Amino acid sequence: MQLILIVLGFVSLIGGSQLPWMFVGTIGFLVGSILANFFQFNSSEIQVLTVASTAGMVGIFLTYYLRRIMVLLAGFLAGGYISITLPTVLGWKAILADWQAFILVGAACAVILLLWRSLALILVSGVLGATLVIQNFNIPSVSKEAMFVVLIIFGLTAQYVLLQYTMRPEDD
Repeated sequence: MQLILIVLGFVSLIGGSQLPWMFVGTIGFLVGSILANFFQFNSSEIQVLTVASTAGMVGIFLTYYLRRIMVLLAGFLAGGYISITLPTVLGWKAILADWQAFILVGAACAVILLLWRSLALILVSGVLGATLVIQNFNIPSVSKEAMFVVLIIFGLTAQYVLLQYTMRPEDD
């Protein structure tokens, strides 16, 4: 399961704005794995993977038809997930309760996605990808904060370059 989350983290980190359906699928996979654990489907890893993969595929399918709404919903859920997970992973003390942080940061992410679209998607998917990677991948000689900063810089730069590359007019 950790390997899948690391791969999904790198895909979100590098290509979240170019592949919005993959961003939504990653959030669906995370929500599915959380729901599988909540509803006690965690007796075997196959059950958790089945529920999580199904939720991810439903998110991908719905993105095909309702792209804007699904990206906003995924942005809300990504912001909430980041607000709960990132402080814990980095060892910081959270100021707000989990549900308050989830709602505030999730709403802020949805609003910036609504207003700034591609650039906001680069930011949210980059932070989500970096969070997933540092949560599931540990290098003992590197601090999690340093790894997070390097991943953020790498991911935001890579996504911005890809965005500029796809926006260039075709040369004939």
